[in-house]
Parts: sequence; C-alpha cells; structure tokens
Amino acid sequence: MTWTMDMQQGWDSAPVSHQAEPWNQTYDNGETGEARFSKHDALTFKLNADIPDKPFFTQEINYSSIQDRSIIPEPEDIFEEDAPQEYQQNSTYSRGFQPLPNIPVNRVNGSYESAEEYLYTHFELMRNDLLIPLKTAVRSYKETVNMNKNDPSYADHPEAQPIRGFRAYEHVKLKSLVFSPRHVGYRISFRLPYHVRISWPQSKRLIEGTLVLLSKDSFEKDIKIATVVERGEEPVRGSNRFEYLITIHLERDNENDPLGFGDPTLSTEDKYVMLEATDGYFEAYRHILSTIQKISPSELPFSPYLVDVSKDVQLPHYAAMKRNYDIAEYRGGKRSGPAMPVDITQAWPKYRMAMDNTQMDALKTMLSNNIAVVQGPPGTGKTYVGTYAMRVLLNNFSTSIGPIVCICQTNHALDQFLEHILDYEDKIVRIGGRSKSDLLKDHLLYELRKQAESVRGIGHLYRKRDDIQKQITKIIAEMYEEPCVTLDYVKKINGLNPIQRDYLGRLAAYEEKRANKMASAKAKIDDDGDDWVTSTPSPTPPPAPSPRSRSRNGRGRQQKGRGGGRDDWASGNPNIQDPVETKEINPIEIWLKDAIEFVGPSSSLFTYTDQLKEDLLDTQQGLVFEDDMDESDLVDEEELREIAANFVEEPDTRKRPMIHIGSGYQKKRDQPSVVTMYDMHVENKRPGAENERKIINYKKIQAPRTLDTSSFNFFEDTIDQSALEPQHYVLERWMKEEPDVTMWPLPVRLKAHKKWADLRYQEQCGALRNLMREYEEISAEIRRLNTRSDARLCRENRVIGMTSTAAAKYHDLLEEIKPRIMVVEEAAEMMESHIVSALTRSLQHLVLIGDHQQLRPQSAVHALSEQHFLNVSLFERLVRNELPFTRLSHQRRMRPEIRMLIDPIYNDPPLRDHPDVLQRATVRGIDESVYFLSHNEAESSVADTASKTNEHEALMAAKLSTYLLLQGYTPEDITIITMYSGQKSLIKRSLRAERRPDLDPALIHVSSVDGYQGEENRIIILSLVRSNAAGQIGFLKVANRVCVALSRAKEGMYILGNAGLLCERSDLWNEIVGNLEDNLKSSIGTHLRLRCTRHGVPTDVQWPVDFATIPGGGCTRVCDETLRCGHKCTTVCHATDHKDMHCREQCRRVFSDCNHPCTRQCWEHCGTCLTNITARLPCGHEIEGECAKIRRMMLNAACMRCPYNCART
Repeated sequence: MTWTMDMQQGWDSAPVSHQAEPWNQTYDNGETGEARFSKHDALTFKLNADIPDKPFFTQEINYSSIQDRSIIPEPEDIFEEDAPQEYQQNSTYSRGFQPLPNIPVNRVNGSYESAEEYLYTHFELMRNDLLIPLKTAVRSYKETVNMNKNDPSYADHPEAQPIRGFRAYEHVKLKSLVFSPRHVGYRISFRLPYHVRISWPQSKRLIEGTLVLLSKDSFEKDIKIATVVERGEEPVRGSNRFEYLITIHLERDNENDPLGFGDPTLSTEDKYVMLEATDGYFEAYRHILSTIQKISPSELPFSPYLVDVSKDVQLPHYAAMKRNYDIAEYRGGKRSGPAMPVDITQAWPKYRMAMDNTQMDALKTMLSNNIAVVQGPPGTGKTYVGTYAMRVLLNNFSTSIGPIVCICQTNHALDQFLEHILDYEDKIVRIGGRSKSDLLKDHLLYELRKQAESVRGIGHLYRKRDDIQKQITKIIAEMYEEPCVTLDYVKKINGLNPIQRDYLGRLAAYEEKRANKMASAKAKIDDDGDDWVTSTPSPTPPPAPSPRSRSRNGRGRQQKGRGGGRDDWASGNPNIQDPVETKEINPIEIWLKDAIEFVGPSSSLFTYTDQLKEDLLDTQQGLVFEDDMDESDLVDEEELREIAANFVEEPDTRKRPMIHIGSGYQKKRDQPSVVTMYDMHVENKRPGAENERKIINYKKIQAPRTLDTSSFNFFEDTIDQSALEPQHYVLERWMKEEPDVTMWPLPVRLKAHKKWADLRYQEQCGALRNLMREYEEISAEIRRLNTRSDARLCRENRVIGMTSTAAAKYHDLLEEIKPRIMVVEEAAEMMESHIVSALTRSLQHLVLIGDHQQLRPQSAVHALSEQHFLNVSLFERLVRNELPFTRLSHQRRMRPEIRMLIDPIYNDPPLRDHPDVLQRATVRGIDESVYFLSHNEAESSVADTASKTNEHEALMAAKLSTYLLLQGYTPEDITIITMYSGQKSLIKRSLRAERRPDLDPALIHVSSVDGYQGEENRIIILSLVRSNAAGQIGFLKVANRVCVALSRAKEGMYILGNAGLLCERSDLWNEIVGNLEDNLKSSIGTHLRLRCTRHGVPTDVQWPVDFATIPGGGCTRVCDETLRCGHKCTTVCHATDHKDMHCREQCRRVFSDCNHPCTRQCWEHCGTCLTNITARLPCGHEIEGECAKIRRMMLNAACMRCPYNCART
C-alpha cells in the first residue's frame, strides 16, 4: 500500500502537488513573497509596450485598508459579478481549482511578513466567507426568476433546477418600529411561498442574528441589508394565516430612509422580497471581524508565535518569580494528600498520580510554556488534564493573578468543562448565552447581576433614551395624523407667494363659516327632538393627580386658570356638556379635500381582486421556490439553542415598546375620540371611524366640472382631452399665471403638495435619523457602563467561562477584566480568527487543547477551506510549524478492537490502550464488538439539496437498535451517527416505526458526526450512506470526520456501508478495512451474526426483514427456562429477563383450610378459593357456589339464609 504518502496528502490535508500551480508550491515549501497571493494579486511593475510611459501593474495590497472596511456588505459587494463558479455549482471536494481571485491565502507553512499581513489575511478570509454566500444567493434568485419568466414550464421540472443557495420570502412590508435595548428595530411581515411547510421550532430559517437581503425590484438595483433581531421559537402570526412577523434591524439601506421602506403614509405601499443565504451565520462573523479591525498590529498578543511562528517558548511572565508549584490534588481548599512540589523549569520527580507519563508531560507543558499546545487523541483524557492544570494554578496563586478565562467551541462543551472545575472551585462566572446545566445556573453572569449593586449613573441614560423614544413617536404620529402640510410650513419654505397664501386663508375662513352654519342647523333639528332629562347621574369625582402631575413648587395641576374650569357639582349635569376642543382648520386639507381618503388598519384600499391576483401569483411562484423538503433547513433543538444562545445576551421576556407603521398605524387615545362637526362636514368623517387615518391619493384625477352625459359611453373616455394634456398640468405655469390657487385643477394641487410634503418628509426623516442615532449612542453608553460593572463582578471570581463566539462578542469585557491566563478547549475546531479575536493585550499565558486530526474548523465556502486553507486552525498551524507540543498517547475509552479502527490515523506514535479498557464488557447478543456490515444497496439524493440518504442502512440501524434494546440496553446506551442530515431524519423516522408497547426505540439519540464530537457512548451504530455507481464518497474521504466517527464507542462499534466502494475510492478506508481483514477476520462481511444469550443459537442478518425471525431478541427455539415458580417458560426464545414475565401455567399451590388446589394462573395472587362446592343447609336445601364464600356463610349464622325462602329460615 501507498498509504503513508497518500495519508500525508489526504487526511493530513496537504494538497496534491501540482507544479503548474504556484499557490500549491507556496503551501508545500513555505516560501514567502508574491506567491502569498493568487496571480491576480501579485505585485508587478512591468511596463506595457502598447501604452508607452504608462506603467501597468495589478492591485497593490494595502494591509491597513481593513481598518476602513465595512463589516456590513456594501450593495456593490452583493451585486459584484465575480462570485466563484465552483461555489455556485457544487461544494465539490476535488483539488483542481485555483485560489479565488483577490482573496489572500492562509499561510499554513512558514511565517507571515508582518502582523499587518496576518490581520489582513484573516479579516479578508472571514469577510469573504460571509460575503460569497450572499452574492450567490442573489445571483441564484435572479436566475431562478428569469428562468421562470422565460420558460413558464420551468417550475414543473424540479430536476432541472440547480441547488439554490437562498430561501425566499415574499410580500415583505413594514409593520412597526420596535424600541430594542440596542437600537430601533423594524417589525416586518412576510409570506412564505405556497406549498412551503416549515417546522419552525426545528428550523434555522431566520434565526436571530441571520443576515437578510431585501429588495423591491428583485435585486436589480434596490437592496437593503438587515439582521434578524427577534424570531422566537416560531414567528408571530400576522393579520392572516399566510403572514408571519419578525423584527429586524436595518444595517444598510441604499435609500438612507430612517423608516426603511419608503414613505409608509402614502396610499400605496412598497412590497419587498427578502432573501437569506443557506450558508453562513452573520452573528458569528460580526464580532470577530469587528475585533480584528480594532487590533493594532503593534499590540497583537503572542505576535512572535502567530506571525513569525517562533519555536522559542518561554515561561509565562507571571510565573517567572514563582517556579515551584505544588501539584498535589486539593479539595475544598485543602490538600487531599502529601505535598508534591515541582520546579516547572526542571525535571519533575515521579509521584504516584492517576496520570500516565504523557499526561504528566502535558501538565508540565501547560504550566511552563507561555503558549502551550496539547494534542489529545480520542479518549486520552485531555479535558481531565486541562482541568487539573487549572486546579494547580488556582491552588498555587492567589486572586491577585486575576481570573482564568476558559473558552470552548460549544455551550455544551463549556458546561461540561466548568462542571469539572466546579468540583474544586465555586467562584465561577459563565458569560453569554443560556446554560442547560443546573449546577451552573447560579453562576451565570445574568444571575450575578441581580445580586450586584445598581450601576451608578445609568438611570439618567435610560430616562434620556425614553425621551428620545417619545420624540420619535411624536414625529411618526405627525406623519400619519397630519398628511397635509400646514399653511405656516408653506410660508416657511416659500412654497407660495403672499397672494396665493391669502387665497388659501380665505378658503379656510369660508369653510369654517359654512361648517358652523351647517352645525347650527343640525343642532336645531337635534334640539327639537330632544326629550327632557328625567334623571341626573351622580357626579364623578375627578381622578387624583399622580405625583408626576404636580409642579415643582408643590402645587398640583388640578386647578386651571381663573374661570377656566368647572365645579365638581356640574360634572354630572347632562345639560352641561364638556367643551369639545375644536381643531384648527388646515386650509391645505380643504384645498385637497377631493384627494383625501380614509383607510383603516386593514388597508381598505387593497381590494379583494388584488388579493386574489397575489394569491394566484404566489401559487405559481411557490412551485419555483418550493424548498420545504430542504433537509439542511432542519437542525436539532440542541443546535438551534446553541445558535440562539450565541446571539441572545441574556433572558429577557419584556415586551418591547413599538409604534405601528403603515396600514397598521393606530392613533393612541387616552379617551374615546369625539367626531366633531368639523370632522363631519369638512372632512366627511363618519362617527365610529376613530381608527381610520387620512391619506392623500396622489393618483386621483379630478373629472371636469361640466360634462355632457347625453351620449356618455362607460367604456370610452369622453373627458375634454385638452384639459388632460401634460402641459395643462405644469405646476410652474400655474404658480406663475394663476394667483387664485382655488382655481388650480386637482392634479396641479397634488403636484404642489407632493413637492412640499417631500420637503417636510425629508426634514422629518433627518430628525428621525438623528434621534435614532442618538438612541443607539445612548444604548452603547449604557452597555459600556454595564461592561465596567460586569468586569468588577468577574474580577471577584476565579474562573470565567465563555464560548469562542461569546469571547469575540464580549471582547470589550475581556479587555476590561485584563486576564493573564486563557485556556482554550477544542482549539483545533476553532478558526484561527476566533482565537485571535479572543486574545487580550494583558494575556501572558495561552493554553491550547485539542486534536487537529479530528474535526477541523468549518467554513461556509468550501473553496476558501480547500484552496485558501481557512479550515486550518491556529492549533494545527503551530503544530505544522513545529512549535513544541505534547501529545497524549494512552486512551481510556475504547476496547482495543475499536481503537484498531483509527490506528492508520494515529500511527506515529501509535495510540496505546490503558489497562482499564481491557475490562470493558462485550456487547450482549452479538458475536463481535466491532463489525463492518457491508452492502451494495444504492443511496438516494434528497430533493433540491446536496444531502444523501440510504434507506437500507436506516432500516438496518433501526432494527439493530431495537434488537439491542431487547438485550437489556437502555436508549441512553446507544447512539446512531451519520454524516448526512437527510439520513439523520430518515433514521429517526425508521426508529419511530419500531415503537412497541414494551420499548421505544425513538428515544435513541441520532446525531451527525460533527455534532457528536467530544461525546462517547457504550454502543455506536455508524451509517456511512454512500453507495453509488459513480464512485462518489463525499464526506467519507475526509479523514478528520472519519476519525471522529470511528472513535466514539466504548464497548461496541457497528458500521453500515459499502466497503468495496470505500476501499476503491479512499486509501484511508482501504487501510481501515485491511486492518479488519488482517487482524479481525470475523469483523467484516455481508452478514452480521447475532447470538442468543440463552441457547447460544446464532442468527445471521443481512436484510432488515431478517430480524423478523427473532422478534424477542433471542432465537427460534422455545425458551424452556425454569421460572421462579418452578414452571418452564413456554414462549419463543427472548432476551428479556423473566422477572417481569407472567407464568400462564396452572397454579400448583393448595389452600390449607380446604385442601382445594388454586384454580388461578401461576402469576396471579391466589387470594381465596374459587372451587365450586355443594353444601347442605340446616333446612335441608343444598346450595352451590365458590368454596370461600360458602364456607364463610356456614361459619356465620347471621348470614345463613336459604335461597328458597323456606319456612325454617
């Protein structure tokens, strides 16, 4: 075999050497210089011969440019036409692609030229990992829309449609402004395409922190970029069953509109489409990119190792004055045994500890190296050594050294790590997200804040922010309740000359006089019909003034000016009405009366016909954008909580204040409003229409005042065409030639008012922008004060735990805490930028614990991982560049035959077995503890996705799991893992189909390989899925994932897959299968041998139907085992214990008082005798019945009654 060579280039992830590819040469030989970037970026100054005296060169890299780069994508970034075709087509794993242009390559071998280049490289890699999926989503959406327009049958052929990188949402409208703790957000409504069904609780669609793109022209020119702020477990339902509501924050708007979606006071509303990319999660990028931007190259922590890859490790600075440590175990602050002094700079004495030699070496490395790297293969106890090193540091240093920061990749791993520390140290703070651990519940920063003193100086900031909220509300109310500008505003902007304004003033006076006359006439009619009031309601005392209603001089505001109020006795008199506050007449409203309409919260202007058209359009588009079967959309509840925990800072159930916008706007009223005479006769407003609002319909055209209707044809336009000529409605002409504005036609009036309203709207928008900016600034200042308070809380504790995402998010808090020691667990799974963004300037000691031969960091863009090495962690890069590190070598998890599966990966030095694993139990009911059950059953593809399924493997996994449960294992003892999300869903369905009254296989945990990193279980069933004629094995060629998949089991490991295909397409699998064939000949084949634990009878299974012959988990014989009662078990052989079985034989016991045998079944309680007997009564009659009843009656004379009612009884 040629495994050694292939292994270095395959599972160790070094690309195959191609002499014609300079980037590969750079990776292989570690050269520096222009080969660092792709040929499009190389610096050249060659003169162009065709253009004399004009030097020609490609882009020169300005490393400091990242300081000015926007983290939020620019519109031009999204519309750029250079998205990599490789990413658009498929996430292939071939290595034949060049690096993407204008994107730097991570320098895996060798040093960087400078800290500036280092920061620039990782910033650009992360930013493009965010950006490329967004560009692909927009391009894919536009192509899908265009294909549907050009070919209406496109939706009927889903097999011809490419895998899309987007999820689409239609009919997006602005509903409300929401005042959140950080900024003013937008509550929007959207509708899903028809036929799309979503299980929201398990869906990662629109989860908090997702970046979404919105456009009203299908992304031709218009684009808005926003983040989802609030979705909840399921989006709130809107006004109909198709509508959902979420809250977003508008990050970037090409129209720079503070209301986000245009002027919502108009009669028509813009409708937007919203997209989200299927790959990438923005919240994970935002804080990392922001932190990298803030890092000064001259202050980059551990720069000699990160940039120059120096091998010269030193003592941590804080440990230079204290080299002697006591490494003995402490519990409750007291040493549990004799002291174990060591000098961390010298060789250590040999103490009797529960550690092997490599673990002791790792402990010394962690304590003595300022940057310590410890590799822990599966089951070698790297977490144990890491927590023990922390215990030594906490025991040997006082609180003056500051808290130790622990960082893990996931919340679950962090909880486990902190729970280990909690055994000996209770001063722990867990920052960020939500913990599921009951032990850590009281250690959450959120809970500790409740016990701390209130932050000084923060109250006035909250009051100031509340005032801004009121000002924003006032401006919004003015926009909606006063759509017409005032005459004073027209004067202010000089919109009309004085004469024209005078005509408008006269119009107002005339209308006021007319309204009063009409009101008086109506009042007279009403008075004639009034009846005398025969009863007077009792006066109602006025409400007591609130403390806020009192003025500063102590006088209340109950009394008005002299003569300005009513006595209390008059408040109950029906003949004395409350004076109605008459609103001032706006002459502009009278002037535009014919164009003013009223709409309610339901937008009455939107007709049923329009709704029907949109529904039909949705039905059509639903076929194009159908993606309800997208398995990548579904995630485990654990994963969803993991994502949400990284976004949500703390539990907050408070209801956010909001202002309804658009058609949903409602006036806020303290009391029911009264429709005045002015409203009825001037505004034509109906009583009971309090919730309606005025809008100006700028599309309305006034008909001529006189029209000959004698020959009117409904279908022909008989309006005077001269009055409709464009030049007839030129505003400038009327402004200049006609001083009497009441003579202007309605279209001209609307043009004039539209011009004034736009100016007023711009002023209002400017005011809103300033207020919103001030709102965010105050919110940021509140967070800064809280950060300082949180830092004081954290410094009072000894251990601080957080995830890598939280470390970047709370980087300002870490800088304020000024830690000296940081321990990073799962370091090989984190991108280098994640760790760099967690480092602080005060840090003196960095401990990295992980295993780069297990899971690598995951990026959204596969090309960036493969060609730009974004998936190479800092941990792996330091190991590659020969920084001193320690590798643990004794595994304590797997039986030796299971460990043998990963020998090809850990061969130098080989992984050794701890004596404890030799005592692991064998699996009951199966001959082998390790078995590769090979088959040739073909896989299937999940529609519209790259996911795969294999029904044969899913059924076999479910049947085998059920069989193991019958052997006495619990669902917690078994885990089924696979590399494909589609297969995971299929296995879960298969397990549900196996449910029985006596056991429930659906309780067995089914996980992805990536999601099961760091976990273990007694029995693992691995479904490999891939089996096809094309020879494609996908994820199975990635050695890191294979390593994780094969190293999770402690007692039993069962693999379902196509062994022939794997050996043909992968040298790694060829080596693994070869080891099984050479060393464990009976551990691979097409039939799995089960064995009855009672009779020793074997049963070979190859197909799911084969399990039907042994429904009880035993064999086909009769059980025939002697039960406790002495009978033989007559059921078909079963694996379950007899203690819960019921013996159906006749009971052998005899009643001592009557000597009758018991007539019940053996398993039943004997109770009383049921044998029928005949007895003679004293009267001579005979009775028949149960023995116990007859005997009881005969012994009790009072109960002895003859059933024949004879005279003697």
